[in-house]
Amino acid sequence: MFVIGGGGTGSEGAFRLGHQSGLRVGMAERDRLGGECNNYGCVPTKVMLRSAKIAALARDAERFGVHIPTVEVDFGAVMDRVRAVIEASSGEEAGPFEDLGITVLKGDARLVGPDEIAMADGTRIVADRIVLATGTAPQTPPIPGLEGAPFWTNREAIWSPTAAPSSLAIIGAGAVGIEFAQLYARFGTRVTVLEVAPRILPNEDEAAAAALVPALEAEGIELHVSVTIRRASHDGHGWRLEIGDGEAVRADELLVAAGRTPNLDGHDLVAAGVSLDDEGKPILGETLRTTSPDIWAAGDATGELLFTHVGSYEAALVADDILGRPRARDYRVVPRVTFCDPEVASLGLTESQAREAGHTVRTSVVPIADNERATIDGSGFGVVKLVADAADARLLGGHIVADGAGAMIHEVVAMMAGHVAAPTTGDAIHAYPTLSESVKAAAAQLG
Repeated sequence: MFVIGGGGTGSEGAFRLGHQSGLRVGMAERDRLGGECNNYGCVPTKVMLRSAKIAALARDAERFGVHIPTVEVDFGAVMDRVRAVIEASSGEEAGPFEDLGITVLKGDARLVGPDEIAMADGTRIVADRIVLATGTAPQTPPIPGLEGAPFWTNREAIWSPTAAPSSLAIIGAGAVGIEFAQLYARFGTRVTVLEVAPRILPNEDEAAAAALVPALEAEGIELHVSVTIRRASHDGHGWRLEIGDGEAVRADELLVAAGRTPNLDGHDLVAAGVSLDDEGKPILGETLRTTSPDIWAAGDATGELLFTHVGSYEAALVADDILGRPRARDYRVVPRVTFCDPEVASLGLTESQAREAGHTVRTSVVPIADNERATIDGSGFGVVKLVADAADARLLGGHIVADGAGAMIHEVVAMMAGHVAAPTTGDAIHAYPTLSESVKAAAAQLG
């Protein structure tokens, strides 16, 4: 049994199989164990966002009767803490796996047949079962002048600068683009965000996206939506992005956050019998088996729900299938969070998606500004929106923009997972003063 990819999904899958079975298990990782999330995504960005939030709170302290004469961000010290947190979470490297008898190989591993892997050093490995946990790679949009130019992806946006740039343009207003926009703005960078869709966070409910806009703009972040970038050019000193007739955006650095694609280049999928769909994603069965019966794909390599918590769920799903306990995947209740300030958290269907799916819909919308805890905390940006089936008031989706929305959304997770009608939560006592009272109020409106 062999796992290609030692990121969050691959590591968890290998560890489960090593712990729960008598199988000989091997795993290969070409970079660092922990993968994209731990080393170049989720973990470092959240550490940076925490420092950025503390800086923002310090600058705002006088509003709360606290005088802080100056606030300075030491970018080097911030990044030292990023390294320390990563080291604390993955510093043991291969040790825990080797303790379970799992063989961990460092280097490129390529799938070359239905049961064969080739390592970069020429080693050939034969395995009766193989898991593709190869993650994703950033997409480069087809903008003239971009290919081959020194733009940032999420990796460079974390590890390249030694100081915050004076100005930064960001292509893409999804979760990655918005998080970097806010953290760099709070580090003192002038930030401009360009999005081709009609709104920021295009995968979120319109009400949630709209509630975040004034919070970002209040921090000086320029947001441009429905934008077509005609050309990008880099002169060795900075960037020029042509976005209209004679209109251009200039910035010292450019971050491209325009989506990701399954990282399957270099693998001989045809020889292995692994088929892809028209979007370049592996065709998968209900237990994440590919079209090759002894090869599975899990985590970001599926090209579907690119979340670490989904990868963990899928690692368990694949391990169970390999161990003879197959169960069908179920993505009905999958929360997602954009860790800006205020946070944006959601799950299920947006209002437009629910209507397009044929549901007769009822919605409730409660502004966070109506919540007394928000008044106390001085943070009135945000909203709670619930989307329910009009026939029985069972939730189809939930959307929260608030300080701590990533925690608040789990009350909605419990409601949807348990098929609880919204009025039940609307009748339940919630502690005062808490932001969760807004969830109660939104649920009560659906009664």
